[in-house]
Amino acid sequence: MADDRDQSGGVGRGLPSGEPTGGSGAESGFLPPLTLEIDRPDIRYTRLSGIIADHVMPRLMVLHTQAAPSAAPRSAEIAELASLVLGPRHEAAADYMLGLRDGGVTLDDLHAELLEPTARRLGELWEEDRIDFVDVTLGMARLQRLVHAFEGLGGIAAYDEKRRVLLACAPGEQHSFGSSIVQKFLRAAGWHVWTCATQRMEEAAEIAAQEWFGVVGFSVNSDIHRGQLADAIARVRAVSVNRKVGIMLGGSAITRNPQWVEELGADGTAANGPATVILAKKLLAESLAASAP
Repeated sequence: MADDRDQSGGVGRGLPSGEPTGGSGAESGFLPPLTLEIDRPDIRYTRLSGIIADHVMPRLMVLHTQAAPSAAPRSAEIAELASLVLGPRHEAAADYMLGLRDGGVTLDDLHAELLEPTARRLGELWEEDRIDFVDVTLGMARLQRLVHAFEGLGGIAAYDEKRRVLLACAPGEQHSFGSSIVQKFLRAAGWHVWTCATQRMEEAAEIAAQEWFGVVGFSVNSDIHRGQLADAIARVRAVSVNRKVGIMLGGSAITRNPQWVEELGADGTAANGPATVILAKKLLAESLAASAP
């Protein structure tokens, strides 16, 4: 069959089947030529792509923007979860977390933007004497169960025995009241807590080289020992029995300079005792996962 497409625009011209060729018009009895608008496939594709780009995609983007969940939980969600973990039903907090997850909030955001801030909020309520130590301990236990559920810690053998943390001050500093509060909350949460007896920079590394710890924490209150602290952290990582040990920082200097966490080679920071418990559990989970064969 002859190709009826022309060479210029993809439009062919044809005659009705069975009609004689010749002149046109009513006088001769011939029908006029029939023009068929037949686009080549590449032209149809180009036109369709243009319609999608100009009309369909902008509408989809608007709908997606309107329907997308918030990037991370807000203060209202933090207050709600704090209320639930202090309430009479321990399942309520888990149901709330699942609802946020199903709504599109990622597990990383749930942990970093909800669990840790909620633990910090419990500590603030305790410091304000709005709840007592029994209340905050109960709330922390429920938050820890949520960490277990969302980190999959229930399937890790001997997890409880590995809740071992070494707490030290930054080189040249003394233990502070804040450090003793952190120890209190960690012990209430079932952690085995070691502390350094001296202020020598090498002591934390020496202990970590002899005993297995899931987490090592440094309290930092002065800005003048930043370089020594970086050396101490690097030394702990180099000699630790646990090659994937988590390093957390706390203290007033970190509150003033939160960027130090990354700059000094640590893994996280927490503002108070309850938040430290949640952070320590997260770092331990990451350590055990990284060490798994």
